[in-house]
Amino acid sequence: MSFFYPHNLYMVGIGINGLGRIGKLVFLQLIENNANIKAINVPDFDAKNLKTYLTYDSVHNLDRTIRVTIENDDTICVNGRTIKLLNCRDATKLQWKSYGVNYVIDATGVYLTEEKAKEHDCDYLIMCAPAKDDTPSFMVHGNHEKYSGEKIVNNVSCTSNSIIPILKQLHHHFGIKEANFITIHSTTASQQTVDTVKFKNRTSRSIFNNIIPHTTGASKAIYKILPQLEGKIHGTSVRVPVSNVSLIDLNVTVDKDCDLAEILSTLDKYEFIEVDDNKFKISCDYNTTKCPCIIDKKACMEMQKNQFKLSIWYDNEYSYSNKVTKLLEHMMEYNQPSDQMLSKQHFLESKDFSDKRVVLRLDWNVPTKDHIITDFFRILSTIKTIQYILAQNPKYVLIVTHMGRPASKEDMHLSFYSYLEQINNVLRDQLGKDVVLIDSMMNTVKTDLVLQSAQHGSLFLLDNIRFIPEETNKTSRFETVKEIYLNLGDIFVNDAFGCSHRDHLSITAPLEDPSTWCYGYLIQNEISALSDILHNNTGKKVLAIMGGAKMDDKLPILDNLSTKIDGIYIAGGNINGILKQEKYASYISSIRNRKADIHLMDDGLCSESLTGEAEYCTSETLPNNKFFLDIGMQSIANLVGMLNDYDIIFWNGTLGVVENNLYKQGSITLMKSLMSCGKKVIIGGGDTGAFANTFSHNLHYISTGGGASLEYLSHGKLVGLM
Repeated sequence: MSFFYPHNLYMVGIGINGLGRIGKLVFLQLIENNANIKAINVPDFDAKNLKTYLTYDSVHNLDRTIRVTIENDDTICVNGRTIKLLNCRDATKLQWKSYGVNYVIDATGVYLTEEKAKEHDCDYLIMCAPAKDDTPSFMVHGNHEKYSGEKIVNNVSCTSNSIIPILKQLHHHFGIKEANFITIHSTTASQQTVDTVKFKNRTSRSIFNNIIPHTTGASKAIYKILPQLEGKIHGTSVRVPVSNVSLIDLNVTVDKDCDLAEILSTLDKYEFIEVDDNKFKISCDYNTTKCPCIIDKKACMEMQKNQFKLSIWYDNEYSYSNKVTKLLEHMMEYNQPSDQMLSKQHFLESKDFSDKRVVLRLDWNVPTKDHIITDFFRILSTIKTIQYILAQNPKYVLIVTHMGRPASKEDMHLSFYSYLEQINNVLRDQLGKDVVLIDSMMNTVKTDLVLQSAQHGSLFLLDNIRFIPEETNKTSRFETVKEIYLNLGDIFVNDAFGCSHRDHLSITAPLEDPSTWCYGYLIQNEISALSDILHNNTGKKVLAIMGGAKMDDKLPILDNLSTKIDGIYIAGGNINGILKQEKYASYISSIRNRKADIHLMDDGLCSESLTGEAEYCTSETLPNNKFFLDIGMQSIANLVGMLNDYDIIFWNGTLGVVENNLYKQGSITLMKSLMSCGKKVIIGGGDTGAFANTFSHNLHYISTGGGASLEYLSHGKLVGLM
């Protein structure tokens, strides 16, 4: 997980309550990443000592080049960022929002119930310790994908952040039968240097010369984060007289037959788990490490069949602080308002097109049959952007687009020359003018002559950009071709949503100079519609209907949506994969305990092939040699009945092979139901969009990009957009 996307970094204010061991290290790691810290609350602290406190540390070798300036008693400047310094022990008097703070990281260990945490005047709060009530628990690489906008959360404990990622992957790959652990934990600030009369428990005894048995909240946290392990994991703790770095002694018995080498090699594949085979390292060598799961290979043992001992190092201060910042990042991404996903400074209305050479990247990859365009939807969707630019009297507008996947320029059926008259019929009707075809930008003399002699407001169309190999491949001539392309215009407009998930020359090369790049109305509409689903901050109930046949393409979006929306109905060819391949069935099982209710198509028409004889069967009676080709009557009736329970419906992927009349009835029934259900319906482009456009409908939105819409919903960003 990368740290802070730029649109989050500068738009969201952060406050830190408490600057002890965790608060200090969280602060320094946020500063290192240039986070937008607005205020910190450090009661009874003299501001003039802050630079020394932040620069020096008895445990960690910190960056001593940090620039700290004390502007006055309540204002400091750290690495060029002005931060308000507060001094108050009463949270009700901390006016976080007045300083621009949206998120508070509470590192005091005082506000550990939701009732207490609500005393803070902020939008979101993260407790840096296990809650003492039922406040939701989240941690990165444990269950962060289940976060669905909760305002107050806790990041459990340092031990939990170390052991849970390993337990999760062990259970996923091998199945955990039972496990027990003891964490050999370094001293914390709550312990006493000498025996004290204020005797509460054994940590009231001296830390200097004792090993002190202690409890750990990690067992309870494990069940909150990984409820599937309820009753299988038991743990305890001892405190030892070292200043930092702890060690977990984990004994685990797994279900699957395996050896220690397989266990370690499997865990080592994850970026958040390290397997260290240096036999000379001891605890101090792991000071100031960010990884919370460092397995000491030389200290691990295979005890009996499928029974293993794993030794796990973790910096209980620095790595835990890092996990707090990672949780903060995830919450910021999830809660990012949809209207901030695209910067307004790059919207085309912010540009002056007067007397400018404009290159307009569109997606006119229209469907055709026998050299006849069968659907003009993608062209019509871009008219508003073209009209806006032409109204400002540019020198010219050069439209750049593609069609299909040509092997070479010999594929003339993929040349816009074959469809020029059909396109111009539409443009005359919509714009009152024709487009002039330029056969290639590679004949620079001819291209320059045509463009430079054009009358103001001329409209040109560059023939299929994919005729140029460098559009999709970085050949040895790529830089030369890129320079030719960038010399075509003064302003580059991207309104090709359906292509914006691809790192192609015409999509990403203009991003190198943000001052000349902008996006159009179509992309604005697409992102706005899809963000209603991606962020789901409106309180509306969302149902995603996932059809089609490419199950591998669906996994990332299912992983994301299962944590954010309320229901997912899986149908179409996807069901064949789930029924016939264990990896897909296992995956569906793994996401059932998240936020979304998962429903599967249960009956339909099946056959050995599209030309074979069709028969009706259920998922339980589907023969091994046959596949579902359309949804059945019982399943479509259940699906249509579910529509009443949701406010927003997202449909991607037809429910059957709609190219065949026999296998399109389920999709027709669903489409008619969506047209009359009165709900906000969003179609996820691609084949589903083409199918929906064969109806006269009043749906809320039909995307022009199937792959791009899935990519955006999966990752919340597209490579072709800033």
